[in-house]
Amino acid sequence: MRIKTFTTLLSILLATSCVKKIELELPDYASKLVVNGEMDSESKISLQVSRSLPIMQTSDSSGYLIKNAVVTVFENGSNIGTATYFNGRFELPQKPKPGFRYRIEVASGTYIPVTANLVMPDKTPVTVTYTDSIGLDGFGFKIGQINLSFTDNGSISNYYKLLINYYNAGRQEWLPLLLSSNDVIFLNNEKLNDGSYLFSDRTFSGKTKRLSFEVPFGFATGSPKFAVILKNFDADYYDYLRATDDYTQTGNGFSNDPVILKSNVTNGLGMVGGVSNARDTIY
Repeated sequence: MRIKTFTTLLSILLATSCVKKIELELPDYASKLVVNGEMDSESKISLQVSRSLPIMQTSDSSGYLIKNAVVTVFENGSNIGTATYFNGRFELPQKPKPGFRYRIEVASGTYIPVTANLVMPDKTPVTVTYTDSIGLDGFGFKIGQINLSFTDNGSISNYYKLLINYYNAGRQEWLPLLLSSNDVIFLNNEKLNDGSYLFSDRTFSGKTKRLSFEVPFGFATGSPKFAVILKNFDADYYDYLRATDDYTQTGNGFSNDPVILKSNVTNGLGMVGGVSNARDTIY
């Protein structure tokens, strides 16, 4: 009994002796400028400027968006203008050009000024055709088919985002078409929140890629019928899009772990992605 009691006391003593309170003196949090946006070759330049917050703080009474920043955009080294703030974003009417270099400089108050540099990828033309009937489904209704093809540039690694929308005349809006395909690029590849798919050129580098999608009866009524959008960009923006979509689909910060995002903003945070956009509309 004495041996057992001694052993128990010794165990408690060892356990309590392993606990040591450590006090850390952490420096005050220094907020940084955050710049986010997609430089799309088919859209005017539009960027969001905000500020970073401590990890346990989601916002405060002043919000996180910054409205008084000076956002200057350079194209191949030449100043093309200072963006104007409108409805939460800083905008310029110019569209970024495929193959051109861009630098975005952002300054605001006492924040450390930041810059983002990117090169717009070359556009990848896409050819699209639509056949309204390739056969009948199990109920005797016609099945249509959308065919698209594009040629990959084999000299660099390319990453793509494919979205096919159909026009709903009753609701007068474009909606994402549910894509069904046995192609290898869709294996274990979940669609993003907007109905699009991300994939790389790993299996078809330097080749012409052809894809076909069946269209159920009733989707192609009226005009226009479909809009096919193919975007291409670099590896960093691909990783950023994949990470942000995974984050929103698994809890949006309420039930998932924090993620470390890619950034191309020097002295700050955020991502400005260069995207070349090829689009074809079927009427």
